[in-house]
Amino acid sequence: MVKFVDRVKLNLTTTGTGTVTFGSVVDGFQSLADASVVDADVVRYTLESGTNYEVGTGTIGLAGGTYTMARSPSSSSQSDNSAINLGAGAVCFLTMLAEDVVQALSDLDNVSSTAPAGGQNLAWDSGTSSWVPASPSGGITTVGNYAGLPASPNETDLAWVSDQKAIYIYDGAEWDRFSTGSQFAPRFTTLPSSELVLESDGTTSDIVVVAIDDAGFPITYDWDAFDSSNSVYSTGTLPDMLTSVSESSGTFTLTPSTNTSHVGSLTFRTKASDGVATVVGLTTLTLQFSTPIDVSTAGSSNRMTINANSATGALSITSILNSSETLEVGYAPTAGLKLGKQYIEFDMDAIPSGRRIMFGIGDLAKATAGTLGWNESGNFGTSIYTDTPRFYPYSGVSPTTASLDDNTAHTIMFAYDTTAERVWIGVDGTWDASSNTGGAPGTGAGIDVSGIDFTTGLCFIFGSTHAGHSLTGQFKSGTGNNPTYTVPTGFNAY
Repeated sequence: MVKFVDRVKLNLTTTGTGTVTFGSVVDGFQSLADASVVDADVVRYTLESGTNYEVGTGTIGLAGGTYTMARSPSSSSQSDNSAINLGAGAVCFLTMLAEDVVQALSDLDNVSSTAPAGGQNLAWDSGTSSWVPASPSGGITTVGNYAGLPASPNETDLAWVSDQKAIYIYDGAEWDRFSTGSQFAPRFTTLPSSELVLESDGTTSDIVVVAIDDAGFPITYDWDAFDSSNSVYSTGTLPDMLTSVSESSGTFTLTPSTNTSHVGSLTFRTKASDGVATVVGLTTLTLQFSTPIDVSTAGSSNRMTINANSATGALSITSILNSSETLEVGYAPTAGLKLGKQYIEFDMDAIPSGRRIMFGIGDLAKATAGTLGWNESGNFGTSIYTDTPRFYPYSGVSPTTASLDDNTAHTIMFAYDTTAERVWIGVDGTWDASSNTGGAPGTGAGIDVSGIDFTTGLCFIFGSTHAGHSLTGQFKSGTGNNPTYTVPTGFNAY
């Protein structure tokens, strides 16, 4: 191996074309000993004698404190580049030759990669005596913009992004930007929804977020999730309630499980990163299942027909009276009712003048037993008594000042909160302010139904004291049945 040293220049005490003997040090330079040159070192040299010169490779000899050098010229002033004939006053200085410096790719005749990437650095590997790509693998690649970063780089690759004047490192999963100086985190311009109830039929739902970086760096989106047991989920470890999660430009598409054993809630965390800092948004996901409403009976005959629309998921209902029967009450059982804060509308057809129809929410056990009559006390919740909650068109318990027996269709509004155990009822966009129907969700106290088990025992009530009257209508629920009126803040459309 060649040894290179700095500023060594000496006078020579020998002449001729053979081995030279070193004499005194030229003023202003260091000696061989100063440069730690020892016996058998291989050096590059230049000899000057008058106008003649010689460059080459020398082998140092050291004996009794005297330095010598065997010469092997590679170029000289002789026509055949042979050793020059040294005369009196000749000098020698140790140097580096042009052949020691790689100046072009064609000089790399022993490079291990014959086509280095643009901007790639090479290093000398003494073990293989060859030039090899420098660490990290692939060197530093230069690209014009973020979109030009390699799609499948090697782990720990580096890249310089010219338009951002920034260095990125690949961590094995994504490109991360080196931070320099002050760093502003990105910010959301569209926040994710705070709550999302997944569709139990497997229909996908979207969570949409939009973030920007004020310095202009590109945003990448990601997600994870965690539950009450502090289990953390991500792309490789989906929670049971989700079968897939995909993301495109900040839109996260979630496909829920249709397995009824996968009910529950967890926190879904959306993440937006500019390569250095990350902001997060939180959404509470809930998966629950609702049992379809079946045909129900009250008393001795079937007076209420309720069907589930298989195409839309809507619930339809028909309640029929005839001249010989009095319908005390009809009910829609709701075992497996959606939990949380829900809102549902019932569009009823026109009621003729003088007819009395009552609506409410009551106890399924009493309805099933046939004891939930229109005039029975205590059957609509622990604090609701005789004749309530019901909407008599002219009895003073109407949710609006206008009568409902006006031959005009109306929309009945139900809101309930299974945590607070409260129900609110309204008509045609107006929530009744009376205690009979709960006031308005968010401001009114609501009807206390704490005596009812929401998961198994809640039902919708429909009744009348008049024979000879027919009522038809339909619940607006499920896919494709958006409510007519504003869903109360914090509630979900059923």
